[in-house]
This record gives sequence, C-alpha cells and structure tokens, in this order.
Amino acid sequence: MTLTIVTFNVTYGAAWSVLVLYATDHLGLGPIGFGLLTTVGALGGIAGTAGYDWLERRASLAAIMRVGLVIETLTHLGLALTTTPWVAMTIMFVFGAHAFVWGTTSRTVRMRAVPAQLQGRVGSLYSIGVFGGIVAGQALGGVIARIWGITGPFWFAFVGSAVILALIWRELAHIAHADEEALAANA
Repeated sequence: MTLTIVTFNVTYGAAWSVLVLYATDHLGLGPIGFGLLTTVGALGGIAGTAGYDWLERRASLAAIMRVGLVIETLTHLGLALTTTPWVAMTIMFVFGAHAFVWGTTSRTVRMRAVPAQLQGRVGSLYSIGVFGGIVAGQALGGVIARIWGITGPFWFAFVGSAVILALIWRELAHIAHADEEALAANA
C-alpha cells in the first residue's frame, strides 16, 4: 500500500507541480479561473466524502481501489489532452471525488490489516510516502515541463500511473482484503 502511494504520488506530484501554469497558459484561465478549477476539485472531494458510505456498501474495497486508480490514471490523460476549461473542471471534480474516496479507503485498509500496536508506525511511514512522493514528483515535473512542455508532466503521470497500475492490479485485491485473508488463515 505504501509503495502504491509513493509511486502514484510521484506521478501526481509531477503533474500538479505545473497546475497553475497549465491553467493559465494551456487552458487560458486567469487567477479566478484557476481558483475555480481547484474549487471544483474540492467540491468533488465533498461529493466523494458524502457518497462514501453508499459506495462502500455496494463495492468491495479492492474494486474501490482499482476504479480509483483507473480514475487517477485517466485524470492525467484527460488533462494532457484537453484545452477546454469546462472539460478540465469536470475532470478535476471527478479526481477530487477519487482523492477523498482513496484517502478513506486506504486508511480503512491499513487500519484493518495492521495490528493496533503498529498503526502509529505504519501510519507515519505511509505519511512519509504520501508527502515524499509528491515532493519527488514536483521536482521531476518542473524538469519534464521544461523539456517537453506544460503537458509533459501530465503525459508522464499518465504513462507512469498506467504502468504502475498494470503491475499492481492483481495485488490490489490482496492488499485491500489482507485482514480477511489473515482471519481465514487463522480459522
């Protein structure tokens, strides 16, 4: 789970490192438009949070994780391809919903799988992975944008996320339901 978040946050950090320039130079938005773009993402987060109970009752944690990582991967592709502000805002809304659903799901999975006495240590390591991945990605994003243009980091994020997702796809079921597998093994 921690390796997943580190690698996905490297790709995410690369793309988001140029978000202001992407909004202004690529989408033609001014400061208010950039604020609207990020606000729409936050509204998606509120929607994702509000709908989480409904979602968790209808889908397995593995399915939620898989769909979420597909959404994240396609977010980068969509943003790389579009030059239309309303399309970018729609993508940001969906991504915002995913980000909050992912946060709740990953925490749920960790808390179910990790013994209580180790949760603080594992949570700390996970936080290092979250922020370390973003910082490393942001450094890469600037370099990539300088070489391949403002959409370069989004293409990097799309390809990187797609490769990572393909590599971990089968393991996501084991990661998401490790607590159930441990209970079954002990029964």
